[in-house]
Amino acid sequence: MSRRFRNSDDKVNRAKNDHLAKENELFKYIFIMIKSIGIRCNPNEVFFAICEATNETCVVSVVDSIVVPIALEMPEKLKFIRNTMTDILEEYGVTNACIRATEPTAQTLYIPRIYLEGVIQELIASSSISKYYIGHISSISARLGIQRADFKKYISDELDYDKISDWKKFSDLQKESILASISAINI
Repeated sequence: MSRRFRNSDDKVNRAKNDHLAKENELFKYIFIMIKSIGIRCNPNEVFFAICEATNETCVVSVVDSIVVPIALEMPEKLKFIRNTMTDILEEYGVTNACIRATEPTAQTLYIPRIYLEGVIQELIASSSISKYYIGHISSISARLGIQRADFKKYISDELDYDKISDWKKFSDLQKESILASISAINI
């Protein structure tokens, strides 16, 4: 009789172990999806790249730009960019962001670029994006794990950023937005 109970207990234990094994198998497939955006402004165009990252991969899914309409006055341009960027953030479900900002030591300051960066900063701060930062070459490089001096080399194709296929086909400003997007994953 004690043998019967032992077998019964063994069956219960095996059933519990099988159940735990199935739960563990399911947990292997649970992963976190991070969607990040990297933004690089110039006075006439806003470049952006969107990366999708899981526990194992990082894919650049979108590289695009928004042309700032020249026919509009500055307040209307800012409104246009804000509304368009709002739509992009919502459409792609972005969770992290990096704005590649004007360097504090820049020789020439382009006021329209600074206006665009400011409006986008305000938009991101008041959006559902959970993590964001304003990136200069040094902070983006640090988050990417590359040397600050190599940042410009990647942009100018002196170095090939081998994590992105067809790296050389992108323009300099697109590359900056891509690197900003990848760095935003590591916030």
